[in-house]
This record gives sequence, structure tokens and C-alpha cells, in this order.
Amino acid sequence: MAQHQYPGINLSLRYSNSRWRLRRSEGPPGYDFWAMEDDRLLPIRELFMMALMDKLTDKPDWHKKVFDEAIVAKWRAEAHAQSERELFDRIVHKARHPTDYAPREEDEEQDGHDEIDRVVRTDRYTQRYGHTMTTHVPFPRSRILSEEAFEFCIRELRVKAAYVQRTGLVPTLDALERAVVKSDSLVVQGLKRRLRDIFSQLRADQQSKGLDWHPRTNETVLDLVHPSLYPFVYGTSIPYDLLSAAADLSGRSPFIQEEVVGVEDAVDSWAGKGQTAPAVPVLGHREAAVRPVHDWSEEYQWLPANVGFRDGRARFSSYINNLHPKKYAHVYRAVEELVDLAIPAWDQALGHYGRKTSRFSPPKEAHDTETPGLWEELNREVLANYSITPTQSDLRELKYRTDFEGIAEEDLTSHTAGMDNWLWEKVRDAILPEPDDSPEVDYSCEQSIRDIFKDTGLQIYVKFARIELTPEKPDFPAGGWHVEGMMNERICATALYYLDSENITTSALDFRTKTEPDQDDIQYSAGQDAFNWLERVYGVNFREDFNLQYYGRVETREGRLLAFPNSFQHRVTPFSLQDRTKPGHRSFIALWLVDPAIRVVSTANVPPQQLDWWAEAVFGRENTSTGEMPLELVQLLLEKPEVAGKLPGSARQRAVSARLPPELYDMLRAEPIVVSGLMSLEEAREHRLRLMDERTVHAADVDQAVNVETYSFCEH
Repeated sequence: MAQHQYPGINLSLRYSNSRWRLRRSEGPPGYDFWAMEDDRLLPIRELFMMALMDKLTDKPDWHKKVFDEAIVAKWRAEAHAQSERELFDRIVHKARHPTDYAPREEDEEQDGHDEIDRVVRTDRYTQRYGHTMTTHVPFPRSRILSEEAFEFCIRELRVKAAYVQRTGLVPTLDALERAVVKSDSLVVQGLKRRLRDIFSQLRADQQSKGLDWHPRTNETVLDLVHPSLYPFVYGTSIPYDLLSAAADLSGRSPFIQEEVVGVEDAVDSWAGKGQTAPAVPVLGHREAAVRPVHDWSEEYQWLPANVGFRDGRARFSSYINNLHPKKYAHVYRAVEELVDLAIPAWDQALGHYGRKTSRFSPPKEAHDTETPGLWEELNREVLANYSITPTQSDLRELKYRTDFEGIAEEDLTSHTAGMDNWLWEKVRDAILPEPDDSPEVDYSCEQSIRDIFKDTGLQIYVKFARIELTPEKPDFPAGGWHVEGMMNERICATALYYLDSENITTSALDFRTKTEPDQDDIQYSAGQDAFNWLERVYGVNFREDFNLQYYGRVETREGRLLAFPNSFQHRVTPFSLQDRTKPGHRSFIALWLVDPAIRVVSTANVPPQQLDWWAEAVFGRENTSTGEMPLELVQLLLEKPEVAGKLPGSARQRAVSARLPPELYDMLRAEPIVVSGLMSLEEAREHRLRLMDERTVHAADVDQAVNVETYSFCEH
């Protein structure tokens, strides 16, 4: 049996497999959002192209229709007729501020008066958020998605079509060795029906005991299986014998160094057993000394299930936390099938296949005033729509311009030609670059993580959830920007399967990522303080914007499998009841993949901690006897609702007829004598709240980090 080392147990909690990081071609990139912060920016035109391709690949049979010129002509007309304002604002504003900026209808383009409209919108933004939004990226009059860009998209989709027909996978929002992967066909109807029946069964079984609404969701999110309940709790020594009254019992998680806890034997053979876990996790030095200490939990870790490969198929080799391995054995089989389908999507999302570069080469020369061909020529018909009165600061600047040479300050504004040039510089459009004539992209996966890790297997966190809306609670708000898990959970990728939805409006996931603050490959193409054209091309204020880039939005429709790397921040868009007089719901399954290069403590090391599972296994059999059990333990067990109903009648009668003195009983009650390595549901929920509080601090650290570092284009 392989002997593994675990961060927080035998290794530093902040242990990093540097060999993996340096040789990314061996497998997935880092589990870490920050590992990708050296990425270059994508031009705003490329972001529009990715959005278009994502929308086109949502169409039924797009991979066939893309070769039909008549249909492509219709798509072209639709694309060129669509308003570009909403996507423009998402790209420009969401990368700057964590709170959504929602443009109102009157913000839509009106007769090209965008510069004036921009000032109005800036005032609204200040009123709403309490701080000033400045921008050098006004909404252009000309189309961002050009005809050449559209044709490029069609050529790219025709290449992708062959890959989609072979695999059922659609890489989208893909650039720079990063992609979101979607599929509406991988999960067949038979598996979908089984999963829907499973959700109905889990909900009914839970309802008989009391529905487990996720805390702080106003009873709209129902946890059917969630790793935050009964997590691994770093603790003190745990005795091997549950019934040892002399033991140091802390209610912390048990731990076994060897990976011996399986699936079918997990409860009967291992519940209530364990060895020694450290009182606090091994800390070590802070990794790279750049991430806040709260990014690693020193108290909790979700418990993944181990997955091995038998005959090439995924099989759980340890139990799924919070999913009883015997009662729900059929659920394990269904989830294994879903994991098998998710692995190719993870391969595409994590690997170095598909589009490795931007669709645009970095500009070689981009000086605002010295490089020709960057700006549209002066158009007096367009200029006639604008009227901007220069400020005193503007006037002081004007007198140093060559086109005002020899003009007295009081006569500056009457110098028509000079004022026209000055005003035109304020309102002119940048001429955006067109995409490269790039070679065809190979999307094929050379080696799957299934093959790379066939000997060690994978580790996966599993979540089943159902969002339920009612006429009294008809709206589900937008989520916050986040990456999945704490750092010590080592999540490198997510797979989401949207099982079903009823009476729910369309929803989606937004994606954004960090980029390199200096952007040297483009910064040095411009002169100092002469990079306004670059700002228009990339949709960024290089003096003030945070070094984030909004990548796009992908719909989360029923039946869709979605996979993406944890180098993306993402957020759920809001949705509501379609018919607000009737209830509605959406159900989904989340699979979170642990970085396969770093083994973490899993359910193979931690026996089931559910007290009711243990009680059912111990007292639920016929002819169960408690004759050898200490009387005081029987009396304390009667206080546990998960156990009391399962105790034999003879035990309950014996405990009642031989009550201990109240003083001794109070002393015993104060000691956690019953729960060695086990938790009651009440205790597990208390741990869940503390775990959630810890993650709130982590999320705040991420928000602070992404909203502190800005682009630095001021010095050369």
C-alpha cells in the first residue's frame, strides 16, 4: 500500500509541488487563481469574438449549420444588428469594480453622443458607489465586432466543429492555454433520468428528518450533499477505541495515515476509529510570501473522495462525504459515470491543447501621436454632434499645442481649426486591429489525466444542491466573484452538471482572471503617457484599472456539463421565477478536482464522522446488545437524537432504572465521551458555520487582492 504524505499532516500546509508548476506540460496548471497572473491582456475585439462564438455554439446543430452559407449569412446579420453596449460595459466595468454596474436603458447609444453620455454615466456611478469612476475608454461609434472578425469566428468554428463531432465538447472563452468547456450532449437521457430520480429520493429522505437549507441563503439553497458538513477538523489525539472512557476526546476528526477507508466497508468497519491527528496543521513557510495567511485554513478542510480507474473507468475507492455508501450505492454508480464524462472536459480545460495564444499579435508600435494609422481621420459631420467647453486646465494645456502657437490665451477658443483638432482627440474612435491569419488549432487531447494518474487516481469533492424559489422568495441574487475552496483544498478545476430547472429564468456564469500588471509586451510599444490608443484597444484604463480581465459569460442551461480551471474567478448571474405565482427550482451537481500532483487528506484517511451512521451500524442490527457498554455511556447516548431511537429497549430501560447521581452525571455530560471521531448533526452544523466564517475572510482577502493591484503604465 502506497504511503502518502499530506500537506498539514506530514508536509507544510503550504506545500507546493514546484516540479509540477515548472513543467506544466505534464498536466493541469496550478490550482491557484494567482498562478495565472502573468497572463497578457486580450484585445476587446477578441473578447467580443469569444462572446459571439459562445452564443453561436449554443445554437442546436451549430457544428453542421456553420458550413451552410445561407445560415452563416443570417448569423452575420444578427451579429451586426445586435447592440454592443451591454457587453462593452461588462468588459470595461466589471474588471474594475467587484460590484455590478448595470447600465440603464437610457444609457444605450443615442445618435453617437457617447462622450456626453459617458459623463452622465460617470455621475451616476459616483452616486451609486460613493467613489469616482474615471475612464479613457468611451464606447466607440464604430462596430467592435468587424466583418473580418466575424469571418475569423466562422473559420474557427468550422475547425472546432470536427472536434465537437468527435468528442461532444465545445471549448469556449478559450485563449492563452485556458478555456471553459461546455457540452449539452455528453450526459445521455438515461443518466439524466437516474440523477433526477436520485435528487427526488435524497430530498424526500432528507425531508423526513428536516431539510438542510444552506446557512445564510434565506432557505433557497438546499444542500443534499455538501462537503462543508462533517469536514476534516484538525485536532488532537483520537483514540482507536471509541468506548475508552479514559480517552482524550475532543470531537475533532479522526485520522489514519494509510488510505484504508473504502466505500462499502466505510461505516461498518471504520466509523468511530482513528489514530492521531496534529493539534494544529504543520504550517511551514508561507508559500511565495504573497498570499494572505487566511487563504489556508488551520482548522478545516473539505474531504474529497478518492477515485481510482478500474478497466479504465472511474470508480470511487473511498466514500463520498455525506453520502451513505450502502444506502445510496446506486448514487455512487451514477456519480462515477458523471466523473467519467467530466474527465475529458477537465483535460480540455486544464491541458495545453486548443488555443495557446491570443488571436491578435501585440502591436509593435502604438504611440498615440507618432504612430500613423491608429485613429480615424477628423470627421466634421461627427464632430458637429459634440460640444465640450474647455476647462481652465484645458486652456493651460492648449496654449502649448503647436496648432495654437502664437494665439493669445483669450483667443484660444475662437481658433476654430485648433479647437476642432482638440475636440476631435476627445471623441475620435481608435482603429482597432484585426485578428491574425492564424494557423488551424489542434484541440485534440494528447494525454488524459486518466492516463497520467492511472496509478494514483484522482481526488474529487462532490456537491448536490437544489435552488428552490417560491412566490414569497422569487429572486436569486447574483453571486460574488470567487475561486473555489481554500488553498489547502487544492482545487484545480470544476465540473458542473445542470440537471434540471423548472419555471426559472436564464442564468449564466461570468468569468474573469488576473493579468500581468506591467504588460511589457504592449507597454513598450507606446511612449510614456501616450497609450490612450492601447487603452481603447484593450478596454482598460492603464493608469487606474485593477489588473483583471473579464473573459465572458456562459449560459448554465439544463442538461449542460460545464468545466473550467480554478485560475478563473467566476460568479453566478441572478435569476428569478418565470411565473412569479408558481414555485420553481434548479438542481445541479458540482465536482471539484483536487490538483492530482498534491495528495490531500481524504475520506480514505478519515472514517465517517456522522454519529447517526455509526449508531445505525452498531445498534441497527438484530439482537444488538449493550450489556458490556458502560452505564454512563448508555445514558449519554440517550441524549443524542441520532442514537437514542436506535438503542435497544433493554438498554434504555437499564439506563432509566439505574440513574447516576446528578453531580456525576453533570460531570460526564461535560466530557465529550461519546463522540470520539464522531459528530452529532448539531455539532457538524456548528463546524459548518465556523468553516463558512473562515471562507468569508478568505473571500475578502481575494477581493482585497484583486482590487488593490492596478496596471502600472506610468513609468518606462
